[in-house]
Amino acid sequence: MDQKSEIITGGKSVSLNGRNRWLIFFSIFVGLGLTIYAEALYDLFISVIQRHGSSHSLFVPFISGYFIWLKLDKIKGIKPHVTLLPGGTMMMAGLMLFYLGPSSAGFLLPVLSFLLVAAGLILVLFGRDVFREVSFPLFFLAAMIPLPAGLYSQIADWMRQVVTGGSVTLLKPFGLPLYREGFDIYLPDIHLYVGPSCSGVRYLLSYVVFGFAYAFRYKQSNKARLVVVLAAVPLAVAGGVLRLWIMFFTAHHIGPFMVEHRPHVLLSWSVFTVLLMAAIAADRLLSKKV
Repeated sequence: MDQKSEIITGGKSVSLNGRNRWLIFFSIFVGLGLTIYAEALYDLFISVIQRHGSSHSLFVPFISGYFIWLKLDKIKGIKPHVTLLPGGTMMMAGLMLFYLGPSSAGFLLPVLSFLLVAAGLILVLFGRDVFREVSFPLFFLAAMIPLPAGLYSQIADWMRQVVTGGSVTLLKPFGLPLYREGFDIYLPDIHLYVGPSCSGVRYLLSYVVFGFAYAFRYKQSNKARLVVVLAAVPLAVAGGVLRLWIMFFTAHHIGPFMVEHRPHVLLSWSVFTVLLMAAIAADRLLSKKV
């Protein structure tokens, strides 16, 4: 049986059962999204559609929805109760983040504020048990937010140096007549430049985000989850090195068109997907043997 509360308004009692609680939650949630948070959420939507920083943001809402769906029966079986103090405190913290945060942060702080307010509202209306089940899927939505430009550039520069050097080193045993000068790569009649977009930083961010999701779904201990997330770094480096290696090799042996936009995009997605599936398959296999 669903636990009920009653609110007295104007001499009339309003039953606050599970359905009414969810109705109140979504009404406030949508109302806030269409009013004070509208601009920030619109900017986030444009960023996701235009794939600023990475392509993983497109998948984040679906992953969160999948996690909620997995727990749906359990959530339905939890008796909701009002948890006013911690929930109200979290909502106040979220609103303070929105109103007091520096405008130079763009939509980063407003979106985090929106998630905090939503989390606090869940605590107020449904209690700790429901919050515990939905907290990861809810806060996982923050993975859609692009990194600050300065931090993104620093990571991209480090990745670009590592994957460029690694790919050139791996090409040496194949005898390619290649000369490197910084990020400029010279092959006979071909001059290639490894730009920030080819640094592998998108691989890194995507693997980290998917690593969090995979660890939450399949790992039980915090140590195992940490290992999975940290493994995203060498996996991203390997992907970036492999992609550049293939591009340089095919540009020399097949033709310069292999580094044009369409082959480039196809190669990037292929390398990313193959390495991700291989890493998951290896982990599942090792997990069975342990």
